[in-house]
Amino acid sequence: MNEVIKNINERRSIRFYKPEPVKSEDVETILDCAKIAPSGLNRQSWHFTVLRDRALMDEISAANKEMALASGNPDEIERASEPNYDNFRGAPMAILIAADDSDPYGVADCANAATIITLAATSLGLGSCYIASYSRVLKNPRGAALLARLGLPAGYSPAFAVCLGHIGEQPKPRKPLKPDSVNRIG
Repeated sequence: MNEVIKNINERRSIRFYKPEPVKSEDVETILDCAKIAPSGLNRQSWHFTVLRDRALMDEISAANKEMALASGNPDEIERASEPNYDNFRGAPMAILIAADDSDPYGVADCANAATIITLAATSLGLGSCYIASYSRVLKNPRGAALLARLGLPAGYSPAFAVCLGHIGEQPKPRKPLKPDSVNRIG
């Protein structure tokens, strides 16, 4: 099988990680790949933050948990009530991706970069999980102090993140794919 297709098929969302750090050279390789992701009009309207501060990751998760428990949304409350609630899935690090607020394609560009990050991680034998839930508190005035600690450039807002680490537990078998997700014309 073609190596790219094989890599795409092997990519999974990993939710259990070993505590060992990801090698710096692997992180740099992943970032090099992310920076050449497709972007609208090649504006590259993203900013990447390599977050290895597990204590800060825990603070972001705790603030998000507090917001979810107060949301009134039964699904959010149920998830936030889990004893090991963690937006970052226990990963030792994450790459946060912020979008240029002035670019109408910024969030889509960040989504493209996140996908490339997951594929690059898989090709290096690392686990990854594409997340958006971490950003909730950072987009709320209550999270201003946490957002400031991330050092984003002015005019950028958190969009997505990708947790990275060494796979701690193999994921459950892939769920069946949605059968009616393709329409053909002509």
